[in-house]
Amino acid sequence: MKLLSKINRTYFRYGILVFLIADVVIILMSNFILKEEIDQQLLLEAELIAETVEQKGNFLSVYPTDIVEEISYSEISKETTKDTVIYDSKHDDLVPYRELSTFKSINGKHYQIITRQMLMEFDDIFSLYTALISTVLGLIFVLVLLFTQKMNTILWGTFNKNVDLLKEHSFSSNNQLKLDNTGIDEFDDLNQVLKKMSDRLEKDYLASKEFSANAAHELQTPLSIIRNKCEDLFSYQDLNEKAINSIHEIYVSADRLSGITKALLLLAKIDHGQFNENEQINLNQFVDLKIESLKEILEDKNLKINFHSTDNCIISMDKRLANLWIQNILINAIKYSPDEEEIVIQLKNRSLFISNFGEKAITNPEQIFNRFYKESEQVGSSGIGLAIVKKIIDHYKIEFEYHFKNSKHVFEYRFPK
Repeated sequence: MKLLSKINRTYFRYGILVFLIADVVIILMSNFILKEEIDQQLLLEAELIAETVEQKGNFLSVYPTDIVEEISYSEISKETTKDTVIYDSKHDDLVPYRELSTFKSINGKHYQIITRQMLMEFDDIFSLYTALISTVLGLIFVLVLLFTQKMNTILWGTFNKNVDLLKEHSFSSNNQLKLDNTGIDEFDDLNQVLKKMSDRLEKDYLASKEFSANAAHELQTPLSIIRNKCEDLFSYQDLNEKAINSIHEIYVSADRLSGITKALLLLAKIDHGQFNENEQINLNQFVDLKIESLKEILEDKNLKINFHSTDNCIISMDKRLANLWIQNILINAIKYSPDEEEIVIQLKNRSLFISNFGEKAITNPEQIFNRFYKESEQVGSSGIGLAIVKKIIDHYKIEFEYHFKNSKHVFEYRFPK
């Protein structure tokens, strides 16, 4: 979630709480102020009634708003104000009133003067003020939202542009990271930190890349010499069987070490992003070609590959990585499939299924992609083939799932849509 979106959501969430509190407080305060004002009017009206009684000797009561009653001295009490309700026969309803009861002694007589004024019902007050507050706060929220969006365009525009530059930047290219100045100290300080970090990472990346290439190259030379010397030794006539077996083991180990070195270099290249020339690949045709290229290996083990698809599957990949991926998963299936059995490959719904017979399920399927992990110690297995597969499918966000069903290992690869 973007920062401004989070701010807006937080503002909206707490804005509702503030609105409810403000609504209640304003209604209570308004109700209190309104009653204070009405009490002042009622008191003034009572004073006018008292003057009328003093001047004329009596006052004609008007029910229910103005009532004057003559009382005895013992009935005189303190002046009071209160809310009350009076039945309105015309509307057959109880009507709320504010009532002031005061006592006056005029010309030797004692009077109770009651003045009343109709009040708005609380529901009406609540509805009125709620609508008013909602309108005001709604306008404020809209103005703040528009202001925030404007500020986003002005203040965050360069920042967002720099974020896009960071997303697109790659150490495999020769372009240095250049971030625009935002004019905001905090953002510019962050740009400087990111620039320094990028420079350090680029140096480390180039050093790692150079080391991988040099190490692979330097290792291949002595390994080639070892293999060549072993081949020369095979031509000697006076070697006994034990010596020949030893030389053969040296040759096989050197050849295997050469394969591991090449595989590790390949993994390093994938990590360094040296395979990014994506193109549209028809996976159906690609699998057909790889099966054809492995025809001799299949014949040696008397294996048969049954490949069928429901529709054309087009994926965007670097052709070299696609070749390595398909080749490794096919070789893995061939290597661990019993002789004279069938390997089934199926393409449907943008998923690739490869299944081969096996005696039992893989013990630790979550580890089969780890480097140098092997379920069985088979000769010629480096333990890196599936690590390369894992690196490739992670690079292209291809989902993987394994299960064992009907004495078959089933590997499923699901492509992103």
